[in-house]
Amino acid sequence: METTERSLELISKEFGIEFPGKGKWGILRGTLSRTLKAAASVADRRSQTSPQGPRQWRLPLELLEQIVDHLHNDVAALRSCALVCRSLVASVRHYLFHRIVITAKNFVNAVLLFVKNPHLAGHVRELVRVAARPPRGQGPPKLLRVFALVLAPRLSNVVRLTLKDVPFDAGVVALFASPFPRLHTLSLFDCWFRCNADLDALVRAHPGVHTLRCGRLCSRFGASDSDHGRIAQPGAAKLAMRALKVTEAYSPSPLTLMPWLVTHVEPQTLVYTLYRLSQVAKLNHIIAGYASMRHLHVILYHWRTEDTKEVIDCPQAMAITPYYPPNLTTLTLDAKLHSLLLAVHILAQLDPHSFVRLTTVNICAHLKVEDVEAVDNVAWAGMNQTLSVLLSLGAVRFTNSCRDTTHVEAGVEAIVKRLPVLNVRKMLSFAAQKPHT
Repeated sequence: METTERSLELISKEFGIEFPGKGKWGILRGTLSRTLKAAASVADRRSQTSPQGPRQWRLPLELLEQIVDHLHNDVAALRSCALVCRSLVASVRHYLFHRIVITAKNFVNAVLLFVKNPHLAGHVRELVRVAARPPRGQGPPKLLRVFALVLAPRLSNVVRLTLKDVPFDAGVVALFASPFPRLHTLSLFDCWFRCNADLDALVRAHPGVHTLRCGRLCSRFGASDSDHGRIAQPGAAKLAMRALKVTEAYSPSPLTLMPWLVTHVEPQTLVYTLYRLSQVAKLNHIIAGYASMRHLHVILYHWRTEDTKEVIDCPQAMAITPYYPPNLTTLTLDAKLHSLLLAVHILAQLDPHSFVRLTTVNICAHLKVEDVEAVDNVAWAGMNQTLSVLLSLGAVRFTNSCRDTTHVEAGVEAIVKRLPVLNVRKMLSFAAQKPHT
């Protein structure tokens, strides 16, 4: 206890953070509560011997753990289990602390939690850090340094890390040099870097990372870093990635790091989110440089009416052109609830010569008659003809994108009528719901 208090005193003195007194803990949103703290205190108590009495009937521990596994998404039920049964506390902690979200509001409480209870840090597998952007011209914020120097070394079992609104320069990158030895998925959103080389150094500092998710990333000086006396090495080996996921959305600042990602990353899978028609040309520019890509996953959110009308008037605008010679084997189109029309037009405009190795097409859409009929029959006919000439194609899989399955049967019948060749070749398959991951 004295060691813990001493650690908090040093942290407070070094970084100027005031910790609340005992009994004034706040809430770490999504992960902590008074109930959970009570459960933790119950688990730490020493078991007390009770007088011998009649033996009570108890469920086997294996069955109790299966119950906890079944309740993994029910936070309130998990907390209740931890309170009523001491034997379940360890299993409950595994789910309650699996994902931690740390913001400026609950930051101090997070430091208190993991400094006073270091045994809880080992349960954290997914960590989300939302930082506040500092004023222009100032160095990294104080809380970011505390996060990197105090919290990160204690959370060594984290495998998925998400950073939002974090300003990266050489100093901040150095802080994150090696605190997460088991990290395999790195997500960066609304972050800005001093130069492209800083992003390269951040990713290379964690050699276990195989999935990179990024959205709205900015580089202040781009590939040129002459103002700071360091230039990115163009001859460095490319980063081999299992998956690269890119989200741009509506943002006043473009993803200026995309050229670096195209030239320095070799992903096997690219997941790209399209929000508007103008991004199709950018997507084609990206995938034309990825010789290693085998799987392409395009997410189509609800587009603006103007863009959708332009697609109807000029379907060729949705043509996708991958790297040549062709290596793509899987194409996935996630049309959400409103974009089945866009997915059909993309498939109708495929160039057979560019997809000669395509084996599987996955379509996640709203399988409803009204949505199927909203797509012009010419587009359905183009999709039917284009996919039918691909000799390597073996499966076209439709998955319903909503929880309601009452309309799926009628929607499937409408799709089958519009894809007669694929139906005769027994390439079509349908799923009423997405599989749980």
